[in-house]
Amino acid sequence: LNSLEDTTYTILPANRLHKDDLVLVEAGDVIPADAQAMLGVASVDESAVTGESAPVIREFGGDRDALTGGTVLLSDWLIIRIT
Repeated sequence: LNSLEDTTYTILPANRLHKDDLVLVEAGDVIPADAQAMLGVASVDESAVTGESAPVIREFGGDRDALTGGTVLLSDWLIIRIT
């Protein structure tokens, strides 16, 4: 992904997503499925999964790009790839 210009979006329920679909998630959204961050940087509330109350930063690359379905994006936005 190099640019979001001229990109079209379709709103779908989470149960219609498939592996490798790209999804835009924004602050306040629930991550719809396990995924990898592909573009953007955001803080994520993983307390429902890990019990840790402090938010974590997720971004593309390295060991900080994995996202767990059911967690909540607290800030900014991410383009994610469903895994």
